[in-house]
This record gives sequence, structure tokens and C-alpha cells, in this order.
Amino acid sequence: MAEGFLFNIIGKLIGKLVSMVGENWRMKDDLERLIENMTDIKAVVLDAEEQESTNHQLQVWLDRLKDALDDVDNLLDDFSTENKKRQVMTNDCIKEVCYYFSSLFFSFKMTKRVKDIGKRLEALNVDRGIFRLTNRNLEERVVKYRETHSFIREEDVIGREKEKNHLLELLLSTDVDMKENVSVVPIVGIGGLGKTALAQLLYNDKAIDLHFELKMWVCVSDDFDVKTIAKKILEPKTNDEMDRVQQELRKKIEGRRYLLVLDDIWNEDREHWLKLMTLLMDGAKGSKIIITTRSEKVAKISGSSSPFLLKGLDEEQAWKLFTQLAFENGKEPHNPKLASIGKDILKKCSGVPLAIRSVGSLMYSMETENDWLNFKDKDLVKIDEEGGNTIFQLIKLSYDHLPIHLKRCFAFCSLFPKDYVIVKEVLIRLWVARGFVQSSHERTCLEHVGNEYFMSLVYKSFFQDLQKDTYGDIKFCKMHDLMHDMANFVSRNDCVIIIEQGQNIDKRTRHLSFDSSLQVPSSLLKAAKLRTFLLQNYSKQSFGMSDCCLVISSLDQLRVLDLRWSKFKMLPSCIDKLKHLRYLDLSNNSQIKTLPGSITKLYNLETLLLQWCFALRELPNDLRNLVSLRHLDLSGCRKLAFMPRGIGKLSNLQTLTLFVLDRKSKHSGGLCELRDLNNLSDFLEILGLECLRSNPSKAKDINLTGKSNLRKLSLSWSKHIVADDNEKDKDSLIVEGLLSHHNLKLLSIAGFEGMTISSSINSFTSVVRMGLFGCRRLQHLPPLHLLLHLIELHLSDLPCVEWIVINSDNDNSSTFYPSLKRIELYELHNLKGWCRCGEEKRPRDCCHGLNILEYLIIESCPVLNSLPLHSCIKRIRLNKVNEKILQQAVNHSKVDTVELERIYGLKSLSQVLQHLTELRELSILYCEELDACNDENGCYSMQWKQLANLRSLRLYGIFKMESVPEGLHYITTLERLIIRDCPNLKHIPEWMTSLQHYEIAGCPKLTSLPQGVRVLKY
Repeated sequence: MAEGFLFNIIGKLIGKLVSMVGENWRMKDDLERLIENMTDIKAVVLDAEEQESTNHQLQVWLDRLKDALDDVDNLLDDFSTENKKRQVMTNDCIKEVCYYFSSLFFSFKMTKRVKDIGKRLEALNVDRGIFRLTNRNLEERVVKYRETHSFIREEDVIGREKEKNHLLELLLSTDVDMKENVSVVPIVGIGGLGKTALAQLLYNDKAIDLHFELKMWVCVSDDFDVKTIAKKILEPKTNDEMDRVQQELRKKIEGRRYLLVLDDIWNEDREHWLKLMTLLMDGAKGSKIIITTRSEKVAKISGSSSPFLLKGLDEEQAWKLFTQLAFENGKEPHNPKLASIGKDILKKCSGVPLAIRSVGSLMYSMETENDWLNFKDKDLVKIDEEGGNTIFQLIKLSYDHLPIHLKRCFAFCSLFPKDYVIVKEVLIRLWVARGFVQSSHERTCLEHVGNEYFMSLVYKSFFQDLQKDTYGDIKFCKMHDLMHDMANFVSRNDCVIIIEQGQNIDKRTRHLSFDSSLQVPSSLLKAAKLRTFLLQNYSKQSFGMSDCCLVISSLDQLRVLDLRWSKFKMLPSCIDKLKHLRYLDLSNNSQIKTLPGSITKLYNLETLLLQWCFALRELPNDLRNLVSLRHLDLSGCRKLAFMPRGIGKLSNLQTLTLFVLDRKSKHSGGLCELRDLNNLSDFLEILGLECLRSNPSKAKDINLTGKSNLRKLSLSWSKHIVADDNEKDKDSLIVEGLLSHHNLKLLSIAGFEGMTISSSINSFTSVVRMGLFGCRRLQHLPPLHLLLHLIELHLSDLPCVEWIVINSDNDNSSTFYPSLKRIELYELHNLKGWCRCGEEKRPRDCCHGLNILEYLIIESCPVLNSLPLHSCIKRIRLNKVNEKILQQAVNHSKVDTVELERIYGLKSLSQVLQHLTELRELSILYCEELDACNDENGCYSMQWKQLANLRSLRLYGIFKMESVPEGLHYITTLERLIIRDCPNLKHIPEWMTSLQHYEIAGCPKLTSLPQGVRVLKY
């Protein structure tokens, strides 16, 4: 357990116990004694945590304390569960009578438990006197900081030439357009990357000496006191009052172009920063302040628009630094095995110079191959211990600066394997389920608070490789390997990953990540304190029904149970034994059809994930009893027949991804169930809207206006139920009734049977993604080009649509799809063009343009003849369109990737190749009329060399190709060439053998091959 955790946990438990004293549980005296003992222990627990590593008896005492606190937590949870059970029971008179008698027994049983736990804590309180622990508060805890200076030898810094040159350019620039005389250049990165070393390298560069009149270096660390920093800049020779100090500082820099390095800043308070900057703004134009920090937030408050994010060394530079330190005379060894082992060891360092230096220095004294092999098998934490903890002592400073709540959240991340892609939404829900996310306001959404926690860890460089969605929201992230090592270090035995058969699980383990391809070990079933169980390695899933029963029956303290990709057909009915469960993930189970009714007794369940359970047909009728449920994810469960009646009573529900309408089942809830679920957020799909054709006015029951947090809406009618002529206008009325919400980011409509869609869609000015699918009678699209924020447009199976834009005469080019970046068109068999202006004029005379379009996919649009102008497309995929569209799509040199399949009338690429000078990937598939080398104007085989940046080429089904285009030989960047199903290909050139990767298959006329080349068989 990391430092401060127990102090924090005891404080929260005491708070809950105090509130319980006032409730009518008839055990006030016992509860007050419990609180008194816990308060005494809390006073000394910080001192105990700091000493435990050197005192085995104290470790045992702390383990006993953790067990007792777990039981207090379970006790409190049982009281809370009983209250929720009462809430459910009192809705039914018969159940209420039964509950009265069961509650009497519950009170008796809980009184005994409170007494038993009280005795254990009283004994612990007495035993603490043995260790002579002192009272401590969190504020008294001291974090050790380092001191830095400005000097470094240039030859000691390896692999940072590129970064140095980039930053030198920034420092030496005297841009006349700069608003301020003094600008800030932040260098941001995790501990050990060499931020200080890079700043030292810049500070001592000769060009810097010539450019700046004055240079100053201050190591700030955690003491961001304006007076202290100012005195350090003036040199430690004054003890004057602040007013005198600020006068001296401003006088020193006034009118002089200076460079100031503020090294190792942790302050995230913008007001403190602005107070310091007030004293530093009198320098001459071109003055620069370099700050080094581990936090992007620090860089942000400094006012810099673009911080320099320092990365690890690449493989080549890392090996160069390692070689210099690990081998004699800094030269690579003659023994290739030693070099190979060294490169494997180097991977542990993840490109971090500090780790490379520390590990390399340790390796220097090892002479034999066996020494190196033994070293290779150790994890980095063990290696660092041998080297005097130089790596983690520095990196752990970032962790030491975290508040307790963030320390717990970070340590929990050790459950994910290295290089694991973490889903932000899942991580936050796990934090909430484990009780790590707290808010002082009852109405505050815990997931919003959890998002703040996540962003704090992002800003402090604990997460990296962030991936955002179309809406600009972070969806995924990773942890740097060294950060992962640190998470393992601080979580110690609390969080364990089981990746090998026979790996033992300590009975005190609280959180477990388990490789699902392994057999369940007996030690798992003895880990009775387990709160979290996560399955990993889904590709080799073997976790079945019997395993599931074992886990559920043995681990009754679980708060989190992740059974993704499991193979069982039915969740065991004993699931109700997990009365503390907050989080249950059954997603991606392709066999489960129903859920046991006993699941509705999980009154604490907050998250139930069932996405992509394709076989799931129904939900339990008493689902409304899950009074704590906040997230019900049913994405992809399209076989669900109906939604159970009463689901609208789940007032805490924030996520409901699917709602199915049905008029057949007596248990089915109507659209009115959604009326009061106004906390719903993110995404909602409504299936079965054909049920409303008999009474379209019911569409208003959804009350979309009240759901201000809903951002994505999908509306679907069954394609198996075709509206008759009397009903075809009803769908338009349904859409008008539903679409009363103007904050949507995504709108998808599928199976709509009307001829036109209400133009009220245009009032949805926030829409970023729009999709229309399988609307078989739709003739005219609404004026989507007026949606100024639309980024992605998906149109599929609209057989009656001829034009995407009907009337655009009054629109200028600046308002014509101004934000559109991605277009996907599928099976628009009668689509003639984008807008009618292309009908009478040539497309290039069209006044409209898609000025920022980057991604274009068109498939099965055989009569399409025109596209708007464009100049930024990077990726193109065309399938079953005519050659004219190809010519219009590929008309500039910014295209990066092209895939062409079955292009009608395509006989030659001679008019296309000239525009593809920046192309990196090209695929030409089954264009039967194409000759890759010759056309009516003769041979154009050499024109292929115009693809000067091509890296990958696929040629499938090019029936007229007899030889590989000669021009490809001159493309020095080409790495990969695959040729398949070219029945007339007769010759393979020798140069192909020099490519990194090549494949040839289905080419029966090949008579001779270069040496070493063989044709693949299917």
C-alpha cells in the first residue's frame, strides 16, 4: 500500500460511521467506541506507513489493520445495501411485511458484527503502543527535492541534437510580430527524460552566449515563492524586504535581452506564475524563459501556446548511449550474443536516458554472458535497487506530488499490462466502482469528477499516446513503461497481474488482473479480500461457466467483476451473492441469451456492460430493482426483443445505449419510459420506431429537450417491416416528434420510409457526424450543407437519391460544408452528382468546393459523374465507380493513400500518376480493363517513377498486366509489393528481391523467376 492510503481510508470510514450514529440502528455505543479507536489509529498511521519497510512486526500490524478496515467497509456497505433493499421492498405490500421480519434479524446480526470488529480495532489500538509511533498529519510529510545547476559537458548528452536545434531556433528568434518582449519556452516530459540536461545544453551553447546579454539559472522545485525565486536570480546576497528585491530584479533585467532557466517547476497555480512574470517583463525584445516541468498544466499556465514535449530516445540513439556506458571503451562488443542480450535489456529502459545510464553503468562491471542473462531476467525495479534507486527515486517525485486520491487511481492502473490501450471511459468507471472518486456534493456526477482526475494525471505526464475521437474527446491512452513500473512499485501486493500458470496469489491481494487463457489456481479462491477481478488476453479466452461459478462463490467481497469475452451461455444464478458488486462487465459474450433474475438483487450495481452480446434476447423483468444502476451499455445487442417495463424508474441512469420498442410483449416498456431519464448522456439508439406509425404523436414522449447531456442519437426502423402507402408520411411525423433537441453531435437515421426528412434537422447546428442508411423511399436530402460544424457524412443504400444538394445557388463557397473532412457514400445507385450545378457545367466550373476534405470513400455509385472541387484529400477509396470520378478525385499532390477496385472504364493510369507524387500506399484491385504499362498513346511504364514516395503497392486482378511497370524500379522508397491473380503476368524483375516484403500468387504464366523467389500457393 502506498504512503497515505490508510490515513485517507480511515478518515472516510470514520465520516460514514459518524453519520450512522444518528440513524436508528440501536448500536450507538458500539459505533462510538469503534470511531474512537479508529481515530486514535489514524493519528499514527502515517508514521507507521513510513516505517513499515524496515520493521517486519509493523508490517504485520498494518496488514491486520487493512483487514479490519476492509471489514468496516463491508459492514458499512451492508447497512447501505439494507437501505436500498428497503427502498425496493416498500413498493410492494407483501414484500414489505416480509422485509419487516428480515430486518429484525439483520439488526441482530449486525450488532454482533460491530462488536466483533470493535474488539479487533481496540486490540490494534493497544498494540500500536509497542511501536512508539508519533502523531502525524499529511501536511507534515516532507517530499525530498533535488538541486540542479547550469553546467553540463556537451559530449555527455547523446541523441538530443534534433531537439537542441529546434529549441535553439525558438530561443534565437526575434520575431517582430511578438506581442511581448519576454516569451516562455516550456520543456515538458516525465522524470528522467533529460529535460534539465537539454536546458543545460542550450544554456551553455556559444550561440546563446552571443545572443543574450544576460543568462540566469534557477532551480525552483516545489518552492514556488516569488521572493525566493527573485532572490536566486539576483544571487543569494540580499536579505532585503520584497519591495527592495523586486526593484533590484527589475533593474537588473531592464532593457537587456536575457535568458532565464527556471528548472524543475511544479507550481500549477496561475496566480503565482503571473506574480513572478510581472517582475520579468522589462527585459528587451527577444528575451526568453526556459521552464522544465513534468506537467503540461504548468506549461499551459505559463502562457506558452506550444510546449516542447520531450520524448524518449529512439532505438539507435538509446543503443549508442547504452554502448558508451555498458561496454569497455564505449564500443559495441565483438560477441553478437552479448549485444543481443544488451538490446533486450535496453528495452526495459523505454528510451529514458536516466534509466539507460543507470542500467548501462551497472552492466559495465559484468563480464560473462551468464551475468548478462541473469540481469536480463530481472525487472527494472530490482535492477534499480542494485543501482542505489537512482531511477525511481527521481521518477517517484512525480508520484509523491500527487494528492492521495490521485495516488490511488494511479496505483490501480498497474492492473493493466504494459503497452495496454486504456479506454478512458472504462478506467473512470472502474475508479468510481472502487470508491476512489469522491465528491463533497451529492448531486455532482462522479464520472465528471473522475474525468477531472484523469485529466490531472494526463497533465502531469502519467498517461501518454492520447487518442481523440471526431468530437475532440480523449478516448484512449497508454502508460509509459517506466510509469507502469512505478505503478507496480507503489501498489506492491495490492494489485497483481497473473500471466503465468502456477503464479501464486497472496491471500491479501485486493485487485487482480487474470490471463483468461490460464486455469483458475486454488490460491485465487483463497484470496477472500479480493475487490477487483479483471480478465485479460481475450484472444485466448477459455474462462467458462465452471470458472465463473468458482469465482462468484469464493470471492464475495468483489466490487468489480470483469468477464469480457467469456464463453458461458448463462450467468450463474448465484451472482446475487456478490452483494457489494458495483461493476459487472459481460461484454462480447456471443453465447449468452438471457440474464438470471437473481441479478436484480444486486442493489449496489452501478455499471452493467452487455455491449456486443449478439445473442442476448431479453433483460430481466425486475431490472427496475437495480436502484443504483448508472450505466447500462447494450450497444450491438440488436436481438433484444423489448425493454422491460419500469426501466424508466432507474433515475440514476446516465448511460442507456439502446432502447427497443415492441408492441407484442406484455412486459414491454413504451417510449414513455424514457421521459424522465433526463440524466442520460452520450449515446442513445432507438430501435423499432415502426411501432409508432399507428400513433406518431407518442414520439414526443422521449422528451429529448430535457436530456441536455445526450450528444449522439440513432433512430432506426426495422427493414423487415415495410410501410404501406398510408404510413409512409408517418415516419416524417415521428422524426419531427423526436428531434426536439439541438445539442446533438451525432445523428443517424436508418430504415426511414418517408420521401423527405424534415428540414428542422438544419437547426441541429452542433451536429458533427451525420448518417442516413437504408432510407429506401427518400428522394431529397435536407440541406445538410448548412450544418456548419459537420465533419463526417455517411450515406448508404439510398436508391432514390439523385443529388446530395438540391438547391445551393444562394450558398457561397465559404458556407458550403465548411467543416467537412470525411465522406462515405455506399450503394447510391442513382446518385448523379453532388449538386445540380455540376449537371449543366463541368465540375471544375462548380462554384462550390470541399476545402478541407481529407477522406473520401465511394462504393457502388455507378452513375455518379461529378464531385465538388477539393484540394486537401489525403485518403481515397473508390469501388464500382466510373473512371471520371477517379480523375476528379485524384487531381492534386496531397493524396497519401489510394485504393481502387473495379473502376468502370479504367484502361490507363497515365493521366493519374502525375498527381500522386506524395502517395505512400496504392492498391489497385480487379480493374479488368486496366493495362498497367501500355495505353493507346503507347508505353507509360516509366511514368510510375513519378510515385517518388510510394512505400506499399498492391496489384490484384490486373488481367492485362504482362510485366511489372519498369518505373517502379526507380522508386527508392518502395518497401512492399504484392501481386495476386494476374493471369497474364510473365516476368518478375530481379530488383524485386531487394524489397523488404514481396508476395506473388495466382500468376500461372510466370515462366522464370529471380533466384530465391517463389510463387505462393493459395
